[in-house]
Amino acid sequence: MIISVVGSGGKTSKIKELKEQYLKENKTVLMCTTTHMLIEEDTLLNPTYEQIEQRIKENGYCFAGNQVDDKKIGSLDKDVLNKCKENIDVILIEADGSKHKYLKYCLDNEPVIDEDSDKVILITNLKGLNHKAKDVIHRYEHIYDSDQIVDAKIIQDLVRLYLNKITQPVSICVNGANSLYERCLKSLLEKNIDVDILKKEWFQTASKLVLFGAGHVSQYVNKIAKLLDFYTIVIDEREEFANRDCFPNANEIHCVPFNECEKILPKEENTCFVIVTRGHKDDKECLELVLRRPHLYCGMIGSKGKVQKTFDALNLDEQTRQNIHAPIGLKIKANTPAEIAISILAQIIDIKNQKYSSFIPSELYNSKEKGMLCIIIDKKGSTPRGIGTMMLVCQSHIVSTIGGGQIEYEVIQRARKLRDVSIETFVLDNEQASSLGMICGGQNTILFIPV
Repeated sequence: MIISVVGSGGKTSKIKELKEQYLKENKTVLMCTTTHMLIEEDTLLNPTYEQIEQRIKENGYCFAGNQVDDKKIGSLDKDVLNKCKENIDVILIEADGSKHKYLKYCLDNEPVIDEDSDKVILITNLKGLNHKAKDVIHRYEHIYDSDQIVDAKIIQDLVRLYLNKITQPVSICVNGANSLYERCLKSLLEKNIDVDILKKEWFQTASKLVLFGAGHVSQYVNKIAKLLDFYTIVIDEREEFANRDCFPNANEIHCVPFNECEKILPKEENTCFVIVTRGHKDDKECLELVLRRPHLYCGMIGSKGKVQKTFDALNLDEQTRQNIHAPIGLKIKANTPAEIAISILAQIIDIKNQKYSSFIPSELYNSKEKGMLCIIIDKKGSTPRGIGTMMLVCQSHIVSTIGGGQIEYEVIQRARKLRDVSIETFVLDNEQASSLGMICGGQNTILFIPV
């Protein structure tokens, strides 16, 4: 068997992995190249067939090539390679170069695949995501601007350039998949399914909520926010307030002056900032910090006069003022700290849900378990959850929910049977809905992705 390995960074590692696999099967293995490959400690340089044969008798495998320079080998002599093809069980050939970059744009004369190859393994790497093309794509200048940011579609386009040139059977191998979004991309890329079906915004984590000030209103905001799955960060310079007794379930508590807290503030675009400090000076410092960074929501407690004074001190333009919710919260005639907290969080929920149809709960976002991820990609009628809502069906348990009820039950049963990417529609008709005590039915289209 002859296997050629092509693509971007990770080819040599894949070849070594395959070598170990075939050695366990008691097969003899030769590792070589049709381009250039780094010389390693056990590389046999400028070998005859007899030398390769002897090395294989000793070790079960041989890493060989003709020396190009002090660091690299090139291809074996043709006669030597042909004899190896007749007598060695598995030949693993590195048939492409990528200058150790995560991704590669292949030219017309690339890759250099041995004509007798039985199979080609194409390597790509998701570590190139969200980086500039010039930093992660070998030969980027042939197709991309240097500062273009690499997204999933670019990676798939680079993979498909290879697929259009290779005539042998191809297996796509995707490295560098760590987050849940990347694990989904890996499944789609390896099956050559359009990545556009997956929306990155579906993988938005629950918003972080920063509370400037740790007084009574802040304590109630934190308490209710935790029920809503917010990640909460409390900041105040007063030790008697910024502590675990006052905020037993806050994710982070920082007892520091407001003008020293910039390094601990989140950078995510969906972060919400609530300014409930004890004075005008602190309001001004906190608002300045918020306006220097991306955010979904910024609200500031206080009377209209106090708010206006802060705005004037910062010399804010009208557009900036309009984007700050001050006085804070929905107008529900709130009086007590608990009521004020509810009005603040109701306002945040309203704004958040206008921009994001769903978010991943922390238990799912942080899960590294294997299973079938089920994502709502379309809906009609009175189904409870929005597009982008997802759950993970593992062998023995379920992580998160897509709304419960009959449709979720059917999705779970289907997920346990599937082994590959699939899109299916589940319908709850009016008769079924009536029997379950619902007014009317609906349907969800579900994307199933093994992760």
